[in-house]
Amino acid sequence: MKKAAVIGFPISHSWSPLIHNYWLKEYGISGEYEKIEIESGSLKDLILDKKNDNEFTGLNVTIPHKEHAAEICDQLSENAKKLGAVNLITFKNNIAYGNNTDGDGFIESMKETFPEIVIPKMKIAIFGAGGAAKSIALSLSKYKPEKMFIFNRNIVRAAELVKKLKIAAEPLHVDKLKDFERSFDLLINATPLGMAGVSDQSSFDFKNIKGLNFFVDIVYNPKKTKNMILAEEQNIKTMGGLGMLLHQAVPAFEAFYGKKARVSSGLRDYIAKHISRIEKWL
Repeated sequence: MKKAAVIGFPISHSWSPLIHNYWLKEYGISGEYEKIEIESGSLKDLILDKKNDNEFTGLNVTIPHKEHAAEICDQLSENAKKLGAVNLITFKNNIAYGNNTDGDGFIESMKETFPEIVIPKMKIAIFGAGGAAKSIALSLSKYKPEKMFIFNRNIVRAAELVKKLKIAAEPLHVDKLKDFERSFDLLINATPLGMAGVSDQSSFDFKNIKGLNFFVDIVYNPKKTKNMILAEEQNIKTMGGLGMLLHQAVPAFEAFYGKKARVSSGLRDYIAKHISRIEKWL
């Protein structure tokens, strides 16, 4: 029986077991997928242990272990090398191979939601400079957008992101977003801003953002964020974070169980119902 797991600390927040176990049942695959809470000091031993377990095919990695796990892997994909972080480890012939599928999951979700989008013709603004912003910026850069801006409260961090990834993007302080003279087509919130349980519930001033046609919020709890509602009031098309969460899991499931899974409406509804239950408790 093929086995896999998601690791992190804490791990209670992870939706990965719901997603992977849904697919295991849907495709009639005999396999197991669990969540493992592990502290940083025990991470290397765990990865080495699972690498040498013939039944174990791989691991998903969530916060705070993505960077540390990348250092432990024997080999890294080009994405993982540039990002210095992994969210997927696969085991084969006693080799731990690290990959990062977050950014590609974002692209697939955006293509699904906005089929009319042509990235090379777009001016794109990314709000945030953390791990998610890095993954998204790197994946978008491969399509060579017309312009890309990285807005962050710490402009040094935004500049470091651009330098490390070697992408064509302009780092700017978040205050510039309010009175930005140039327009852009797509704004992406790549921070926890607006997430259920997060103290910072501030919003974007969509009325004064020039030329904006699309807004993407990587937050998926709540399913429709305050910023998405405000954007829609200005006739801006929106996308939430659920699609990115589901699409980044597709290559992991194929690596673990040898089956390319589909992000179906049934899966979306199944996960959305669980998210709604959590919302009621918050």
